[in-house]
Amino acid sequence: MAREEAMATPGYDYDKDIPAGFYDEIYQRRAGVRFFWHDLKFRAVAARLEGAARVLDVGCGPGTFIGNYLGGVDCLGIDVSTPQIDYANRRYGTARHRFSTEALGGLGAAGGRFDAVTLIEVIEHLAPVDSRRLLAEVRGLLSPQARLVVTTPNYRSLWPLIEWGVNRVSRVSYEQQHINRYGRGRLAAELAQAGYARVETGTAVGLAPFAAVLGQRPAQWLDAVERSIGHLGCGNLLIAVARP
Repeated sequence: MAREEAMATPGYDYDKDIPAGFYDEIYQRRAGVRFFWHDLKFRAVAARLEGAARVLDVGCGPGTFIGNYLGGVDCLGIDVSTPQIDYANRRYGTARHRFSTEALGGLGAAGGRFDAVTLIEVIEHLAPVDSRRLLAEVRGLLSPQARLVVTTPNYRSLWPLIEWGVNRVSRVSYEQQHINRYGRGRLAAELAQAGYARVETGTAVGLAPFAAVLGQRPAQWLDAVERSIGHLGCGNLLIAVARP
């Protein structure tokens, strides 16, 4: 199928540089800092999809979000990486959970419309002109009362320090991948420029994942506290809900 080069980091080979299922295997450990990080992120997105019957996850990777958080929902995950899509189909593919390398343009031409589209840590991998184009393009795939949910690292938080550490201990580094850095104001502005009429931005995932070194209960307790105060606007991930 067609591949959409504008959805990939220039000069980075996602087929070769990230092992198939890499992030899903981290998630499947069901313990530790990195699992809890992904779990909190996915829970934050899923909470904003209530009532959506048909969801498109753009940049779905190995299918972890759809496969573990959207049971009973009709979902399509797309990604530029064939190895990741093959993994997603093997592990999570069902009649209601489908994964493909199909391009967004093909979905639009076929008249595809969704109750929700998710972009979970995708736009930071794209050149600014490509991220703006993507935000505008997915708007055309939303039904009239639908929503787009976007997450991206918050570079006005502790994230730059966290990223520096991950780059030095992980098999997969973000140094070549994260080429587009967002703050809350810029994300809201670009969504408005892309034609979204209603945009709400906030933050998610604070320090709770790091409490997971002490066990799941301390991490859950700290997460509850941080959510109760809205992460003071300084969560390590930006999260936005935009409606056409």
